[in-house]
Amino acid sequence: MKKLLLFFLVALFVMPAPAHAESREVQITDTMHRNFDGTFRNDDLAKEIAAGGRLWSLIFSTDLTPRIWVIDAALIEDITAMTQPYELRDGTQLDASIEAVAFLSRLKSITRNAQVVALPYGNPDPQLARELAPGELNYYYKTAQTRLATALSRPVRSEPLAEWSKGRTYFSKELRNRYATNRKAISALSTVVDPAELADIRAQLGRLMSPSLSQTDRSYFSFNASQEVFKYKERLKIYAGKYQLTSAKSKLPITLANGFNSVVKVNLNLSPGSSRISVDGVKEITLEPKSKTQISVPIEIFAPGQTYITAQFVNDQGRLIGDPVELSLNLTVIDSRVAWFTTGAAVLLFLAAIAQSVRRVRRARK
Repeated sequence: MKKLLLFFLVALFVMPAPAHAESREVQITDTMHRNFDGTFRNDDLAKEIAAGGRLWSLIFSTDLTPRIWVIDAALIEDITAMTQPYELRDGTQLDASIEAVAFLSRLKSITRNAQVVALPYGNPDPQLARELAPGELNYYYKTAQTRLATALSRPVRSEPLAEWSKGRTYFSKELRNRYATNRKAISALSTVVDPAELADIRAQLGRLMSPSLSQTDRSYFSFNASQEVFKYKERLKIYAGKYQLTSAKSKLPITLANGFNSVVKVNLNLSPGSSRISVDGVKEITLEPKSKTQISVPIEIFAPGQTYITAQFVNDQGRLIGDPVELSLNLTVIDSRVAWFTTGAAVLLFLAAIAQSVRRVRRARK
């Protein structure tokens, strides 16, 4: 009897778990921690991944139940950024986090032989993302799968049709408009700039739709996103200026800048602000990486006065890129036809004055 009991106990602890045992889903997600310029808003993430923290508890559990790991690649990249010296929004400089290194090492180890599913990058609400920009949602899924596989050094799944994402996000009309404006600005830039240089800012916009954000945090990061998108637009720049033109046919010097690391080929739309001038756009402009280029644009002047030209980049398909810039013009030149008329009138007045003087002299003699 004792032998039978001993055999039963040994079998109970040694035998592996049944093959049909259900896997437990574990979601590795959190709110946004990094601003769009790469600085951290605060150091709260350090507490989450430290011993006893919420994220730490998820991967250092002693529970041996098979698990399906559902992970936000954007969060893993935040933690990865902490493995190097990093900076807070207020300028505080922090040393590389030992906890971040340990967390990533443990995550790679515990997921090595497990199922791993990548959430769309930034863990946006898929329902909201499909409503606002279905094409971008596909981009968030693909980006997350690629980046998470790189971070974990193993293949991972991406399942857009499955319901792995949790929670719903409310987006006000103002936030919707701001998201759409920023997304379209980056999309337009990507038609002339190497898309790889815009990949990060494009993916980061998806984080604004994460259910983990409070309304206050969402407003903060949405404004922060607009600031960063503006910086990207400013890399491809037309310099505004004030010009004094004194010739009927002049050359207008316009300075263009390319702050990206790749060659940019664009066209330049030029729209006169009045009928005082005539000017045409410039096609097929090549801007070298990290450069400033000055071009001379022919302009014809018909009348003096104040006017302006609206300048804006455009791609080969006619899509506007960036914001329009106003070039102010002060025209002091007089059209040749007006000059001839004025000169002729002056001569006639002079001759009339001479004739009047002659008549007066004759009358005086009589």
